[in-house]
Amino acid sequence: MRLQGRAALVTGAGGGLGSAIATGLAQEGASVALHDRRRDDVEELYDAIRREGGDAEIVTGDIAAPGGARSIVGQAVKALGGLDLLVNNAGIMSTTAFLDLSEDEWRNVIDVNLTGYFLVGQAAARHMVAHHGGAIVNVSSTRQVQSWPGSLAYASSKGGIAALTRSMALELAPHGVRVNSIAPGTFVTDLNREYVTAPEFRRKRTASIPAGRYGETSEVVGAVVFLASDEASFVVGASLMIDGGQTLW
Repeated sequence: MRLQGRAALVTGAGGGLGSAIATGLAQEGASVALHDRRRDDVEELYDAIRREGGDAEIVTGDIAAPGGARSIVGQAVKALGGLDLLVNNAGIMSTTAFLDLSEDEWRNVIDVNLTGYFLVGQAAARHMVAHHGGAIVNVSSTRQVQSWPGSLAYASSKGGIAALTRSMALELAPHGVRVNSIAPGTFVTDLNREYVTAPEFRRKRTASIPAGRYGETSEVVGAVVFLASDEASFVVGASLMIDGGQTLW
Protein backbone atom coordinates (compact mmCIF):
# COMPACT_ATOMS: atom_id res chain seq x y z
CA MET A 1 0.00 0.00 0.00
CA ARG A 2 2.64 2.50 -1.07
CA LEU A 3 0.07 5.16 -1.93
CA GLN A 4 -2.18 4.84 1.10
CA GLY A 5 -4.04 8.08 1.76
CA ARG A 6 -3.03 9.72 -1.54
CA ALA A 7 -5.58 11.29 -3.89
CA ALA A 8 -4.88 10.64 -7.57
CA LEU A 9 -6.33 11.78 -10.89
CA VAL A 10 -5.87 9.61 -13.99
CA THR A 11 -6.95 11.22 -17.25
CA GLY A 12 -8.11 8.97 -20.06
CA ALA A 13 -8.79 6.23 -17.53
CA GLY A 14 -11.21 4.47 -19.85
CA GLY A 15 -8.43 3.32 -22.19
CA GLY A 16 -6.24 0.24 -21.88
CA LEU A 17 -3.20 1.85 -20.26
CA GLY A 18 -5.29 4.31 -18.27
CA SER A 19 -7.51 1.66 -16.74
CA ALA A 20 -4.52 -0.52 -15.81
CA ILE A 21 -2.77 2.44 -14.19
CA ALA A 22 -5.87 3.54 -12.29
CA THR A 23 -6.45 0.00 -11.02
CA GLY A 24 -2.82 -0.25 -9.90
CA LEU A 25 -2.96 3.04 -8.01
CA ALA A 26 -6.15 1.96 -6.24
CA GLN A 27 -4.59 -1.38 -5.30
CA GLU A 28 -1.72 0.55 -3.69
CA GLY A 29 -4.16 2.48 -1.51
CA ALA A 30 -4.78 5.67 -3.50
CA SER A 31 -8.22 7.20 -3.91
CA VAL A 32 -8.53 7.59 -7.66
CA ALA A 33 -10.53 10.05 -9.77
CA LEU A 34 -11.23 8.29 -13.06
CA HIS A 35 -11.47 10.75 -15.94
CA ASP A 36 -12.81 10.33 -19.43
CA ARG A 37 -14.95 12.41 -21.72
CA ARG A 38 -18.09 10.40 -20.97
CA ARG A 39 -19.13 8.78 -17.72
CA ASP A 40 -20.04 5.58 -19.57
CA ASP A 41 -16.39 5.14 -20.56
CA VAL A 42 -15.26 4.56 -16.96
CA GLU A 43 -18.31 3.19 -15.15
CA GLU A 44 -17.21 -0.44 -15.61
CA LEU A 45 -13.74 0.41 -14.27
CA TYR A 46 -15.30 2.32 -11.36
CA ASP A 47 -17.43 -0.68 -10.45
CA ALA A 48 -14.43 -3.06 -10.68
CA ILE A 49 -12.26 -0.94 -8.38
CA ARG A 50 -15.05 -0.55 -5.84
CA ARG A 51 -15.80 -4.27 -5.86
CA GLU A 52 -12.17 -4.94 -4.92
CA GLY A 53 -12.40 -2.57 -1.98
CA GLY A 54 -10.73 0.39 -3.69
CA ASP A 55 -11.79 4.02 -3.54
CA ALA A 56 -12.76 5.63 -6.85
CA GLU A 57 -14.77 8.55 -8.18
CA ILE A 58 -15.70 9.57 -11.73
CA VAL A 59 -14.92 12.93 -13.33
CA THR A 60 -15.75 13.91 -16.89
CA GLY A 61 -14.84 16.56 -19.41
CA ASP A 62 -13.08 17.38 -22.66
CA ILE A 63 -9.46 18.28 -22.01
CA ALA A 64 -9.23 20.20 -25.29
CA ALA A 65 -12.32 22.33 -24.64
CA PRO A 66 -11.93 25.83 -23.19
CA GLY A 67 -11.82 25.52 -19.41
CA GLY A 68 -12.02 21.73 -19.66
CA ALA A 69 -8.75 21.00 -17.87
CA ARG A 70 -9.52 23.30 -14.94
CA SER A 71 -12.97 21.74 -14.63
CA ILE A 72 -11.57 18.20 -14.60
CA VAL A 73 -8.99 19.00 -11.92
CA GLY A 74 -11.59 20.91 -9.92
CA GLN A 75 -13.97 17.96 -10.02
CA ALA A 76 -11.19 15.63 -8.84
CA VAL A 77 -10.20 17.91 -5.95
CA LYS A 78 -13.83 18.22 -4.85
CA ALA A 79 -14.55 14.48 -5.15
CA LEU A 80 -11.37 13.35 -3.38
CA GLY A 81 -10.90 16.22 -0.96
CA GLY A 82 -7.55 17.15 -2.48
CA LEU A 83 -5.02 16.01 -5.07
CA ASP A 84 -1.58 14.49 -4.48
CA LEU A 85 -0.96 12.61 -7.74
CA LEU A 86 -1.69 13.22 -11.40
CA VAL A 87 -1.24 10.76 -14.22
CA ASN A 88 -1.57 12.65 -17.51
CA ASN A 89 -2.66 9.86 -19.85
CA ALA A 90 -5.51 11.04 -22.09
CA GLY A 91 -4.54 11.03 -25.74
CA ILE A 92 -5.55 10.36 -29.32
CA MET A 93 -3.81 8.66 -32.24
CA SER A 94 -3.04 9.83 -35.76
CA THR A 95 -1.73 7.60 -38.56
CA THR A 96 -2.05 10.04 -41.47
CA ALA A 97 0.98 10.54 -43.71
CA PHE A 98 2.70 13.94 -43.64
CA LEU A 99 1.62 14.98 -47.14
CA ASP A 100 -2.00 14.08 -46.42
CA LEU A 101 -2.21 15.45 -42.87
CA SER A 102 -4.74 18.26 -42.56
CA GLU A 103 -4.26 21.29 -40.36
CA ASP A 104 -7.37 20.35 -38.40
CA GLU A 105 -6.07 16.84 -37.62
CA TRP A 106 -2.65 18.22 -36.66
CA ARG A 107 -4.21 20.77 -34.30
CA ASN A 108 -6.55 18.19 -32.77
CA VAL A 109 -3.69 15.82 -31.90
CA ILE A 110 -1.55 18.62 -30.46
CA ASP A 111 -4.49 20.11 -28.56
CA VAL A 112 -5.31 16.84 -26.81
CA ASN A 113 -1.92 15.14 -26.47
CA LEU A 114 0.28 18.11 -25.65
CA THR A 115 -1.76 21.20 -24.78
CA GLY A 116 -4.07 19.00 -22.71
CA TYR A 117 -1.09 17.74 -20.66
CA PHE A 118 0.08 21.31 -20.12
CA LEU A 119 -3.32 22.57 -19.00
CA VAL A 120 -4.21 19.64 -16.73
CA GLY A 121 -0.65 19.61 -15.37
CA GLN A 122 -0.74 23.32 -14.64
CA ALA A 123 -4.10 23.17 -12.87
CA ALA A 124 -3.03 20.15 -10.81
CA ALA A 125 0.37 21.65 -10.00
CA ARG A 126 -1.17 24.88 -8.77
CA HIS A 127 -3.21 22.88 -6.27
CA MET A 128 -0.19 20.77 -5.26
CA VAL A 129 2.06 23.80 -4.77
CA ALA A 130 -0.57 25.39 -2.56
CA HIS A 131 -0.94 22.19 -0.54
CA HIS A 132 2.67 21.14 0.07
CA GLY A 133 3.67 19.08 -2.94
CA GLY A 134 2.79 16.04 -5.00
CA ALA A 135 3.82 14.00 -8.00
CA ILE A 136 2.93 14.10 -11.69
CA VAL A 137 3.56 11.31 -14.19
CA ASN A 138 3.14 12.14 -17.88
CA VAL A 139 2.46 9.16 -20.14
CA SER A 140 4.49 9.72 -23.29
CA SER A 141 5.61 7.12 -25.85
CA THR A 142 8.74 5.81 -27.54
CA ARG A 143 7.55 8.08 -30.36
CA GLN A 144 9.23 10.89 -28.41
CA VAL A 145 12.52 9.59 -29.82
CA GLN A 146 11.39 7.38 -32.72
CA SER A 147 9.08 7.92 -35.65
CA TRP A 148 7.37 5.74 -38.25
CA PRO A 149 5.63 6.68 -41.50
CA GLY A 150 2.24 8.13 -40.63
CA SER A 151 3.11 9.08 -37.07
CA LEU A 152 4.17 12.69 -37.61
CA ALA A 153 1.45 14.41 -35.57
CA TYR A 154 1.49 11.78 -32.83
CA ALA A 155 5.30 11.68 -32.63
CA SER A 156 5.46 15.48 -32.52
CA SER A 157 3.03 15.55 -29.61
CA LYS A 158 5.03 12.92 -27.72
CA GLY A 159 8.32 14.71 -28.35
CA GLY A 160 6.62 17.78 -26.92
CA ILE A 161 5.61 15.82 -23.83
CA ALA A 162 9.24 14.87 -23.25
CA ALA A 163 10.25 18.54 -23.30
CA LEU A 164 7.21 19.54 -21.26
CA THR A 165 8.10 16.99 -18.58
CA ARG A 166 11.66 18.29 -18.22
CA SER A 167 10.53 21.91 -18.02
CA MET A 168 7.74 21.17 -15.57
CA ALA A 169 10.15 19.16 -13.43
CA LEU A 170 12.69 21.96 -13.37
CA GLU A 171 10.21 24.62 -12.28
CA LEU A 172 8.14 22.54 -9.88
CA ALA A 173 10.86 20.64 -7.97
CA PRO A 174 11.60 23.62 -5.68
CA HIS A 175 7.91 23.54 -4.70
CA GLY A 176 7.98 19.88 -3.73
CA VAL A 177 6.22 18.63 -6.87
CA ARG A 178 8.07 15.88 -8.73
CA VAL A 179 7.39 15.46 -12.44
CA ASN A 180 8.49 12.43 -14.46
CA SER A 181 7.27 10.48 -17.46
CA ILE A 182 7.02 6.97 -18.82
CA ALA A 183 7.45 6.15 -22.51
CA PRO A 184 5.67 2.90 -23.39
CA GLY A 185 6.58 1.07 -26.56
CA THR A 186 4.10 -1.08 -28.47
CA PHE A 187 1.07 -2.09 -26.43
CA VAL A 188 -2.33 -3.11 -27.77
CA THR A 189 -4.81 -0.43 -26.70
CA ASP A 190 -8.10 0.95 -27.94
CA LEU A 191 -6.17 3.63 -29.83
CA ASN A 192 -4.10 1.29 -32.00
CA ARG A 193 -5.82 -2.12 -31.87
CA GLU A 194 -7.04 -1.97 -35.47
CA TYR A 195 -3.58 -1.91 -37.03
CA VAL A 196 -1.15 -3.35 -34.46
CA THR A 197 -3.07 -6.62 -34.33
CA ALA A 198 -2.87 -7.13 -38.12
CA PRO A 199 -0.65 -10.23 -38.65
CA GLU A 200 1.84 -8.61 -41.04
CA PHE A 201 2.22 -5.48 -38.91
CA ARG A 202 2.67 -7.60 -35.77
CA ARG A 203 5.35 -9.69 -37.48
CA LYS A 204 7.35 -6.65 -38.59
CA ARG A 205 6.94 -4.75 -35.34
CA THR A 206 7.87 -7.61 -33.00
CA ALA A 207 10.96 -8.21 -35.17
CA SER A 208 12.08 -4.69 -34.16
CA ILE A 209 11.60 -5.35 -30.43
CA PRO A 210 14.50 -7.23 -28.77
CA ALA A 211 12.08 -8.80 -26.27
CA GLY A 212 10.23 -10.26 -29.27
CA ARG A 213 6.70 -9.30 -28.22
CA TYR A 214 4.31 -6.48 -27.48
CA GLY A 215 3.99 -5.22 -23.92
CA GLU A 216 1.10 -6.05 -21.62
CA THR A 217 -0.79 -3.08 -20.17
CA SER A 218 -0.06 -4.38 -16.67
CA GLU A 219 3.65 -3.87 -17.34
CA VAL A 220 3.38 -0.07 -17.11
CA VAL A 221 1.74 -0.10 -13.69
CA GLY A 222 4.80 -0.76 -11.54
CA ALA A 223 6.70 2.12 -13.12
CA VAL A 224 3.87 4.58 -12.50
CA VAL A 225 3.41 3.42 -8.90
CA PHE A 226 7.16 3.78 -8.30
CA LEU A 227 7.32 7.30 -9.77
CA ALA A 228 4.23 8.34 -7.82
CA SER A 229 5.49 6.93 -4.52
CA ASP A 230 8.01 8.13 -1.94
CA GLU A 231 10.41 5.48 -3.25
CA ALA A 232 11.10 7.89 -6.10
CA SER A 233 11.58 10.90 -3.83
CA PHE A 234 14.80 11.93 -5.62
CA VAL A 235 13.66 11.09 -9.17
CA VAL A 236 12.96 14.34 -10.98
CA GLY A 237 12.55 14.90 -14.73
CA ALA A 238 13.19 11.27 -15.70
CA SER A 239 11.67 9.51 -18.70
CA LEU A 240 11.45 5.74 -18.27
CA MET A 241 11.29 3.65 -21.44
CA ILE A 242 8.97 0.63 -21.12
CA ASP A 243 9.47 -0.88 -24.53
CA GLY A 244 11.12 -4.30 -24.45
CA GLY A 245 14.26 -2.67 -25.89
CA GLN A 246 12.51 -1.16 -28.92
CA THR A 247 14.50 2.07 -28.72
CA LEU A 248 17.87 0.28 -28.52
CA TRP A 249 18.16 -0.09 -32.29
